Amino acid sequence: MRRIESASVLLLLLLLTGCGSSPKSQFFALEAVPPKSRPAAAEGPAITLGSVRLPAVLDRLALVRQGQDNRLEISDRDRWGAPLDEMVRQVLTTDLAARLPPGMIVPASESKPGRGVRSVVVHISAFTPDASGRLVLDASWALTAADSHQSIPWQRERITIVGVSGFAAEPAAMSRALGVLADRMAAALAARSS
Repeated sequence: MRRIESASVLLLLLLLTGCGSSPKSQFFALEAVPPKSRPAAAEGPAITLGSVRLPAVLDRLALVRQGQDNRLEISDRDRWGAPLDEMVRQVLTTDLAARLPPGMIVPASESKPGRGVRSVVVHISAFTPDASGRLVLDASWALTAADSHQSIPWQRERITIVGVSGFAAEPAAMSRALGVLADRMAAALAARSS
């Protein structure tokens, strides 16, 4: 009788363990998007991507989507491989470097104060897909400089990517949106430096 009770308890524990397992997490990263055309050979002043600010709702490792009725859907298995603000800054730096003349974009880690390196700041107010599968990147950016004729005042960019179905499609759509943002920023930066 004691064996049957022990076997029953063991079987119950195994069943509970099997029922309690959660789906395996998937990890995602943003990727740089190659430019449609090569940058001009002209040189410009050195620029670094300073701060990139994201909405607080995105300050998490889980992927987020805008649901119905102002609700947020936060994935319980789809995760970012690194903090999203760091990935956005890194990808946007790479995207800009591919769109501007060589050496014009200086990585923030190599930027030394007082060397004439200007800073671009980016504030992102929206960067999530909605329930209809439409991703909106709403960003403002500015080029700061000591002399005002070299600066670019705040510019607002609104980029829409459609057909984003499910959490797994978010990173690629977000990467494409950052590529479009880099196209627009590079065009303004190149025009200002020429």
